[in-house]
Amino acid sequence: MAGRVFRALTGAAGTVASFGNSTRIPPRCFGRGTVNTARPFTTGFGVRVAQGSNEMAADIKPALVRQYLDTVQLSAYDTNRHTLRTVRETFANHGHDTGGVEVQIASLTERVRYMTTHLQTHHKDNASRRGLVAMLERRKKLLKYLRRTDGDSYGETLYRLGLKDRSFVEDKYPTMSKKK
Repeated sequence: MAGRVFRALTGAAGTVASFGNSTRIPPRCFGRGTVNTARPFTTGFGVRVAQGSNEMAADIKPALVRQYLDTVQLSAYDTNRHTLRTVRETFANHGHDTGGVEVQIASLTERVRYMTTHLQTHHKDNASRRGLVAMLERRKKLLKYLRRTDGDSYGETLYRLGLKDRSFVEDKYPTMSKKK
C-alpha cells in the first residue's frame, strides 16, 4: 500500500521501508535528495530504490507528502499513542517525568476516554470492559492518594482533566449494619 502511494506521489520506482507497526514515512526521511555513497541503493530520503533503477526521487511534491504524513492519516492505535505522549508531556513536572502521580492520572484518563469510544463501537468486548473497570479503579486510587498528599495539585489536576471531585460522594451500595 505504502509503496503504491509513494510511487503515486513521486513517480519513482521505489518501495517504502516499513517503520515499526506503521507504513508511514517519517518526516526525517525527507531531507536532501543526494545519493548516499555508503549505501548505494538508498537516496537521501531514506527510501530504498530498486537495483538498476536510475530514477531519483527528486520530483517529490511537498504538498502531497505533507498531506500523506499528516496526523489525520494515522491509525487509531497511532493516534492514541500520539495523544498519550502529548498528555504525558503536558502533565510532566520536569523533563524526565513519566511516572509522577499527575502524569499517571492524566494518561489513565486518556486511556479511559479511548476505551470508552472503543466500547461504544464494540459493545460485546467484555475483556476490554474489564480492563476499563481496572483502569478506573487504578485512577480512583491514584486520585485518592493525590488528594491525601497534595490537595493543591489534586484540584489542579481535576480542573485540567475536566474531572469532577467525587471525594465527598458515599458508596453507591452502603453496607447495612446489624441492629443489636
